[in-house]
Amino acid sequence: MLGIVAFDLDGTLIRGATVCELLAAPLGRDAEMRRFEACTTARDLRAARSEMACWYRGHARRSLCRGLADARWAPGAREAVAELQGAGIEVVIASVTWRFAVAWFAERLAVRRFLGTGLSARGEITHVWPQAKASWLRGLARELGVPRGRTAAVGDSTGDLPMLRSAALRFFVGASNPPGLPGVAHLPGADLRTIADAVLRRWGGCSDRPVE
Repeated sequence: MLGIVAFDLDGTLIRGATVCELLAAPLGRDAEMRRFEACTTARDLRAARSEMACWYRGHARRSLCRGLADARWAPGAREAVAELQGAGIEVVIASVTWRFAVAWFAERLAVRRFLGTGLSARGEITHVWPQAKASWLRGLARELGVPRGRTAAVGDSTGDLPMLRSAALRFFVGASNPPGLPGVAHLPGADLRTIADAVLRRWGGCSDRPVE
């Protein structure tokens, strides 16, 4: 295996409306969701997730995921993932949003491994926080026998900083400069094919497209 590339989901693989906003819209919960998107503390986020879980009660997961079809993929997202996978790189998705929704996106990208907040049929929540993305990536590298020097991470927000710090190659596609993170390639709003090409060039892959 050539290496592992971990992508965040909201703001990285998809742009514009978040996963939670896409799930909320068909349920008529747009206003509440906008308020929840402003939450920053773990306590507030726990409460928001509990409320969202109540919204989803009684709805089949397949029905809930219909709203995800309106997601706006990042430029080059599908092509970048396919290019990396074709070169023998394990592409994974590390997100703090709902795991059932992450699975929907992973299926469309043929991504086998992904992380997200669990929601059981009984409404029990298994929370995932930003630091968990870092430990998950490190554990996955150990499981697959991939050295740290062959790990890369792509994110867009401060919540991605722990994951980015745990990777050897770091790409940040958010608008603002990532705080306190040396050695990161800051590519605001980047076409993800640019990142795939940069990874392949660094790791000796076969990409022949110029890095922009």
